[in-house]
Order: sequence, then structure tokens, then C-alpha cells
Amino acid sequence: MLRQLFPKARKVGLLYNAAEPNSVYAIKLAKAAIKQQGLQFVAKTVATTADVQQTTTALASQVDAIYIPADNVLTAAMATVGKVSEEKKVPVIPATGPMVKLGGVATNGIDFTKLGARTAQMAVKIIKGQKVADLPVETPKDISLVVNSKFAKLFNVDPAKIVK
Repeated sequence: MLRQLFPKARKVGLLYNAAEPNSVYAIKLAKAAIKQQGLQFVAKTVATTADVQQTTTALASQVDAIYIPADNVLTAAMATVGKVSEEKKVPVIPATGPMVKLGGVATNGIDFTKLGARTAQMAVKIIKGQKVADLPVETPKDISLVVNSKFAKLFNVDPAKIVK
């Protein structure tokens, strides 16, 4: 999505907490995708929410856009990220809808409400005696486009032109 919305971006910032394995894995995939597209990246990590403002500000001065994976520390500090994004005029594409609502431009992300409902259905099966090993492995199927209209306007993104 970052390339679709910001095709002139040549250097992408990657911001994440290296203590979260999910974030490390997502960043590994992001680095490979960025390299494959002939772009450059600058990766910075945060350990706590107290690190977010300074690290985001430093990163924003080095890149054209920022990508943030689903990361608990950054979700908790996303309003701060949004503030820096607005001040430095560097767009942020986070991985989840809740993060977009707090300070990102847009994302095609997991619908956590539907994911929770599906998880509950699986839990009921287990409670009723089905073995976990007998349940099929599933991946989220419901992907939702989430756009923050304030940031879309700030970065001249027309939500109607975003391809899911």
C-alpha cells in the first residue's frame, strides 16, 4: 500500500520493537519487499513508549515514508507517531486499522472484531471437547481498508482511489 499511495517514496523508514517476535518477522518481510522494489530502508527500534517520539522524529528526518508493523509498543504510542508524522510531513502506513485511526494514513489490515469472533468460535469447539490438534490452522480472511481522513487529506491521498 505504501508504494501505491506514495510512489515517489524512495527511502522507507521501518519502526518497530525488536523485543516483539511478530514485529521482527514483519520487518524481515518488509525489508525483503523494499529491496525487491529497488528501494532503500532505514530501520529503527523502540523498547518502550518513552522512546517513540525521539526515535520517530529521527527516522522521519531520514526517510520519505514510514511503515510500522502490528506492534504493541507502537500501537500504544501511535498518537505520538501521528503527531510527528504531521509535524515532519512524513506519512506513516501502519499494519492495523486501530493504528491508522490514531495516526496513520491507511492500511489494508485484519478486522480484529471478526478475528475475535472466529477465535471465539474455535474456543467453543475446544470447550465442547474437540482437540486443538484436530482444528485446522487458519489465517485471517477478513481484510478491511481503513483510512484516516485527516492524514489522507494532509498527504493528498484520495481514499476513493485506494485499491484494496
